[in-house]
Amino acid sequence: TAVATGAIGLCVATWQVGLLRAFAWTSRGMRSPARDSLLASLAPSHAYGRAFGLERAGDNLGAVVGPLLAAGLVVWVGIRPAMYFAFVPGALAAVTISIAAREARRHHSSLVPRKLRLELGAMRQAGVVRALLPIALFELGNVASTLLILRATQLLHNGATTLALATMLAILLYSGHNAFGAVVAYLGGHWLDRSSARVVFATGAGLYLLAYLGFSLNLHSPVALLVAFALAGSGIGLAETAESTLFARLLPDHLRGSGYGVLGATQAVGDLTSSAVVGVLY
Repeated sequence: TAVATGAIGLCVATWQVGLLRAFAWTSRGMRSPARDSLLASLAPSHAYGRAFGLERAGDNLGAVVGPLLAAGLVVWVGIRPAMYFAFVPGALAAVTISIAAREARRHHSSLVPRKLRLELGAMRQAGVVRALLPIALFELGNVASTLLILRATQLLHNGATTLALATMLAILLYSGHNAFGAVVAYLGGHWLDRSSARVVFATGAGLYLLAYLGFSLNLHSPVALLVAFALAGSGIGLAETAESTLFARLLPDHLRGSGYGVLGATQAVGDLTSSAVVGVLY
């Protein structure tokens, strides 16, 4: 992911950017299940919620700090050099994960190599199919954040704000979405360790539904749109943390890699389907 993102600064054609972005997201699809499986292996069972809440909080904070840092780098060194800098945090993340993986192997030194298989039968017996049904329904309604930014931009622009100012405000409001997501994911992790993952997930889905209701109205006020973004960020923060925690509780260690892979595939297919359908209808 780090190499592909940094290499975008070397591109001279649009197709090259598209190819590298596809490679980066493919790498992310491989990385995310491994990360979640590793985290579940390292965290004690009574702290799964806090572990995944902290991870989601860090991811959302990165989505707040990253664009602001990128904007500063673009002003300071230019667009292409700023893209090269994107390699640095990715490389540091790879080193950190390698250290964590070594620690996990030390704690599970008795593990023996297993054949590469998806273990669908074992996961079904563990209750994964039943858990995936509400998750799939939620992801089918989880449209890309860019569509929410587009909706906010149009609402602000129609409210007698210039297009440039409306776009800037919408992006700033989206930063609020990620900030609320970080805080609520962290708090939700503590809640998960004291409650059912299904209750936390349902609460997150309800907040997300309220956010969509807000975006469906003709809200031209930045404050009202901030509330809608905050509800969306809070909803996704609770839902994603609950999903990862639920799978950690359902699956034994040797099934978690396959389980988180299936979870990631369900999320990706749902997000792609919902975003494509809403994009066409919009």
